[in-house]
Amino acid sequence: MSALLDSLVAEGLGVGQISDAMDELGLACNAGGGYRLLGGKGGTAFGRAFTLRQIVSEPGGETTIRHGEAALSLASPGDILVIDVGGNTEIVTWGEGHTLRAMINGLRGVVLHGATRDAEALEGWDMPVLCRGTAPVRSKGRLHTAAIGEVLDIAGVRIAPGDLIAINVDGLVAVSKEHEVQVLAKAREILAFEQARDKELSQRLIEPPVAP
Repeated sequence: MSALLDSLVAEGLGVGQISDAMDELGLACNAGGGYRLLGGKGGTAFGRAFTLRQIVSEPGGETTIRHGEAALSLASPGDILVIDVGGNTEIVTWGEGHTLRAMINGLRGVVLHGATRDAEALEGWDMPVLCRGTAPVRSKGRLHTAAIGEVLDIAGVRIAPGDLIAINVDGLVAVSKEHEVQVLAKAREILAFEQARDKELSQRLIEPPVAP
């Protein structure tokens, strides 16, 4: 599958075509937007979902933060780390240090249903970080990890551990292992159609009008 994904990346497959493919196959449209993308090499990043959920700590409660450990050693190379903080953008769950850990571990990207800081620094790294927003307030003593490796529901997008995740500037899409082969095949057809269509339309745009 990695060879196929590499070829699809080279061809320019995006989140939109995968979402359209799921529509055409009669599957639930498991895609979402409203994110900000920081860093990356451009195009679409693909990886297996490694999921983690965090909640706000109660005063005097558990404050252990394990998302740094997840980025560095718990997730596997080629994964996309998905952290659900319930959409909280007041307290950050990510930053430059976490991105460096994720890069050392060979992760493909990060999805935050929450916020990050160090946005300017993250823009300079090849690791794509898809986030809900940015803030300065650190998570230490404020967030703790409630679960690792569970199924998440992020604003209507269901993400199970091991799902194929694709992220780009448009947002994200999650495809179950059960359907990924047929979804990618259909998405490839859609991409080929769109590329041919856009090439033809672009040519018409630059060609001089025919004299009457």
